[in-house]
Amino acid sequence: MAQRYDQKTKDEVVAFIQSFNEENGRGGQSAAAKKYKLNPITVRAWMEKAGVATPGKSSRKKKKGGRKTAASNSIRRSAAPKSTSAALKRMVKLQEQIEDLQSEYESLKASL
Repeated sequence: MAQRYDQKTKDEVVAFIQSFNEENGRGGQSAAAKKYKLNPITVRAWMEKAGVATPGKSSRKKKKGGRKTAASNSIRRSAAPKSTSAALKRMVKLQEQIEDLQSEYESLKASL
């Protein structure tokens, strides 16, 4: 049966890991797992939930084949607006494009 841990314990473990890593550079997650007798996966989840970076080979996402297109790069860049007004302008523009596509679809559907 899985054991539930209270937030105080989770915070204590995260603080231990951070101080261990500051002193030694790395190895805090492994040390915490051994000290508190926890599953390393649990420790990692607590670290991620606390917003602490968890670097390592397993955290690196592997690229899925192929080159990135210019269109995908522009979408990614434009996905993070710098202000709410910029986001609103983009939303209005996209909504207009959607409406144009819907009307085109309806006219093509009617011609069938």
